[in-house]
Parts: sequence; C-alpha cells; structure tokens
Amino acid sequence: MPRSIEHSIEAAEVSLRMEGLSVTEVCKELCRKLLAGEITLEQYLAHVTSSRGEC
Repeated sequence: MPRSIEHSIEAAEVSLRMEGLSVTEVCKELCRKLLAGEITLEQYLAHVTSSRGEC
C-alpha cells in the first residue's frame, strides 16, 4: 500500500479520535481499498450506510 494512502488514513483516524470517535479495522480496510481504486465510492457508501456497516 502506498505510504500516502496509509498517511491519509492515519491522519483521518487522529482527527476522529480528537472528536471522541473511533475507527474500526474494517472501516480502515475499506478506506484503503477505496483510495487504491479497488472499490468504488458507491460500494464504500453502500457498506457504511447499511445496517451491517461497521464503520
């Protein structure tokens, strides 16, 4: 995974923690796939907005 993707995910996670929120490993993996072009934004949003979404 390119370092820029990992850096982006880490920065977002820090920001969320500062707001009192947390990020699951499932959500981070989905973000990696989205940023790497392995899934579409629509696929990502379908997962996180579904009743089973773990983000």
